[in-house]
Amino acid sequence: MADVACVTCGETGEAIATPLFLGKLEAEIKAKVCLSCWKKWEGMRVMVINEYHVNLGDESGRELVRKQMKAFLKLGEQADSSKVAENYRPPTN
Repeated sequence: MADVACVTCGETGEAIATPLFLGKLEAEIKAKVCLSCWKKWEGMRVMVINEYHVNLGDESGRELVRKQMKAFLKLGEQADSSKVAENYRPPTN
């Protein structure tokens, strides 16, 4: 198997060999992210979708997941935390 110098964990790891179906972003991810970090993102993606109540049928929901993915994988984008404030509900007493 080929190895990749991962920007996420800073180590050399196994390259991603399976298709990701991410269009232009797929080549960048495969060149810069190891399989182990990608697997961690796949688990985190579920939490992001649930936490932010993302509607993947809406382009803004898909864009939010993309931004969170880029931030998690350290691909040069900061995490967009604006949705956190929108979704915050103070506890009722």
